[in-house]
Amino acid sequence: MTEASLSFDRFFDSMESLADAISESLQSQVTIEDDNHHVIGYSSHQFESDPARISTIIGKRVPDSVIIGLRKKGIMRQLENTPHPIRISGVMEVGLGPRLAMCIKHQKEVLGYIWVVDAGNLKDGYAESVVSKAAQIAARYLLKQRGWKTKQTQVQEDFFWKLLTSHYGTEQDIRRDAGADGITLPSGYFIGVFESDRTVDNHFLLKFRQTAEGYSGVSLVFLTTEHNRIIILFSFHFPIEGTQVLSSFMRLLIDQTNRNEDCRISGGCSLYYGEYLSAAVAYMEAASIAEIKRLLPFQARELLLYEDMGFWAHLPAIIEQKRSRNRRSPLLYPLKEHDRVHKTDFVKTVAVYLTFNGNLKESSSFLHIHTNTLMYRLNRIAEITGKNLKDTHYRFSIYLDILTEETRQLNQWFTEG
Repeated sequence: MTEASLSFDRFFDSMESLADAISESLQSQVTIEDDNHHVIGYSSHQFESDPARISTIIGKRVPDSVIIGLRKKGIMRQLENTPHPIRISGVMEVGLGPRLAMCIKHQKEVLGYIWVVDAGNLKDGYAESVVSKAAQIAARYLLKQRGWKTKQTQVQEDFFWKLLTSHYGTEQDIRRDAGADGITLPSGYFIGVFESDRTVDNHFLLKFRQTAEGYSGVSLVFLTTEHNRIIILFSFHFPIEGTQVLSSFMRLLIDQTNRNEDCRISGGCSLYYGEYLSAAVAYMEAASIAEIKRLLPFQARELLLYEDMGFWAHLPAIIEQKRSRNRRSPLLYPLKEHDRVHKTDFVKTVAVYLTFNGNLKESSSFLHIHTNTLMYRLNRIAEITGKNLKDTHYRFSIYLDILTEETRQLNQWFTEG
């Protein structure tokens, strides 16, 4: 009996315990993923790590940038077509150091992956035998866990994730695999991303699917989940002009799900695409709306479609740039200093006034002040800054600074309001 079989000759009730057992045997970090690269187990032992593993564990899924980088270099294809563990050199451009990896399979079906950090201490032969034995145990576990899914559902979900993660190199490859798997692709599509404030379980997902499929004229082609996120690819049976039908479908899904499941769900939808090579781009478009809604829930509350994103699409990059430079807005400085010294609320006043598009009645109602009081404040703001909020350049610039530099305070104001 080998050392590997001694280590694994017992029952494992979770992939966490299996990952720890591998880690104990090899004295290295271990991550176990399912076929959609969701983390289902990782070793708890503390060793040095690299950015790819840290991001994977924090996000509970391998970042798309890492998956795309591995697929572009042909590593994923090699891994999925090799029946034994392989050693992988570091792909440092995506933050991935050297690994010993193996694809977990049942017959020809990919069930998941085992990744072991290779810090140069993995003994040839022995490490491979440990990972091979662990892959057999993981395969039995994953087959049992996915027993509720039909084969066709799994095939479709696998195919969908390949589209979302830029697995394919050509449109012809996509059409070939779709045909081989019996998947009918419509001539054009949208991708929608929905995020809930609660876990998406099987019941939640079933009700969501029923709501989507109950909308007349809509074909729900693919549906998958990622933690509290639901991702769909859908099309319409008829040509649609403008955005009214698309917005109506998105709002119905959100409103009915919120009502039926007693939750808060928000969503966003991509542009229309005809080529399936663009699915990853469409996914990023829809996901970027979800990101903005998390960042500024009140200001972005009406945002649904990517074609309406406008300057919102650039906010995350602007925020990151401001953080890296650690420079504060000179436009906000006079008002913030005045608020600090005189205990006024001029920054909040500007934020509310611009959020409500300069509507005096809505702004004063939100601030619980009289319209005349609001007018007085706006005049004082003009005196203090030497700028007029009617000036388009100043109006846009100071609003952008408030959105990107006072995000936390802004959300607090509107939550209280």
